[in-house]
Amino acid sequence: MKTGRHHLASLLFLLLSGDIASVDAQDALREWTSTDGRKIRAQLSGFHDADTVILKLEDGRDVNLPIARLSAGDIAYARERFKAGSTPGTTPGSPPAPATSAVDWNNPVQSTEFVIRGVKRDKVPGYISVKSGWERGIRSVQARLEYKGAKESAPGTVKAYYFNREGQLIEKFDRVPRRQNDDGVYINGPEYFPRGDTVEVYYPITDFHETSDLATILIVFGSDTQYSVATLPTASLAILDFDEKRHLFPGWQPAKSGTTSANAPVPGLSLEIRRVRREKHRFSVIFNREYEDSMPVVAAEVRALGTTGPAEGVVTLYAYDANGKRIGYRERPSTAEIAVGTYVGVPKIANDDWHPVFFALDGDLEDKDPPTYVVVFQFGGKTTAAVVSSNGATLESLDFPEKGELGK
Repeated sequence: MKTGRHHLASLLFLLLSGDIASVDAQDALREWTSTDGRKIRAQLSGFHDADTVILKLEDGRDVNLPIARLSAGDIAYARERFKAGSTPGTTPGSPPAPATSAVDWNNPVQSTEFVIRGVKRDKVPGYISVKSGWERGIRSVQARLEYKGAKESAPGTVKAYYFNREGQLIEKFDRVPRRQNDDGVYINGPEYFPRGDTVEVYYPITDFHETSDLATILIVFGSDTQYSVATLPTASLAILDFDEKRHLFPGWQPAKSGTTSANAPVPGLSLEIRRVRREKHRFSVIFNREYEDSMPVVAAEVRALGTTGPAEGVVTLYAYDANGKRIGYRERPSTAEIAVGTYVGVPKIANDDWHPVFFALDGDLEDKDPPTYVVVFQFGGKTTAAVVSSNGATLESLDFPEKGELGK
């Protein structure tokens, strides 16, 4: 028996070319439907992981297929089989299917410091910024958030992910959209959360979302490796793909099937970081939506060498005290002026030029002088990091979430 891994495009080629013969239904066979309506008869041989089924075609070949590419009915069927630990239809003498994961998708590890108190559909009070401009009183999703940690306030990130009925991403909001209330006062998305205060944020639901078959809205709130998550309506997180998933389900890893990924390593690509330093920036820096002059920052330059396509790089800052304890975190570079009227922020990588990045040392790092900073740069499936330290700390001696990705 010939066994191999094929991505979805290969499977659909087989469907369209008619190379798979039709046979009468058998107990181990069922009809599977892809998200674009194409059908195939195959048996569920097993699971590569919680996100990927192994289908045995009628000619004996095995195909790894992401669950998210299946119809809602097939997704439900696969979920039940996975939950039961079943591998129906395995032919005697065939290789055993990979073991199923023990991930409990209905019980993510929620942060006790960054708490989502509720998510509901509501009308926006006043105006909200959308891609086409400003809209007043439109449908939205409201999330109520509270920081319950030990500090007086803490930086936090709020994201919203919109998925259709097949679990495919429609839109992602990396930041809370700007609003204006009925009194004309602008309300920016929060970047700091005072302890004990309930903060309300809104995300628009437009006609585009509704016509795209919007089914699930996922809200993520947290910082560093601590996050809380909520969905509207309540839904399993098994087939939903979002950046913080690995923090909410420790030990889970994304599917590694034959499909290509935007995060797959680019052959021949290498990343570099240079000139990591702490300084006072001589132009203005935007932090928490305010312009500040002469602000202390950690600055660096990053670049990607090799064949690349235009895309954003991910650059993150971690700060440590004299004992190597992580005490601060910045998820992305601040917007900073580098010449009159010229600003930089998250680097846009399109060639091998050096890109300056700046992290404002305000908020939880204001008036502090940590001896050690680590800058992490990720692009094209690769990760590199650099450290600047006044007490000789090294990358090997420090802890940060991306450390296990170095050198891959």
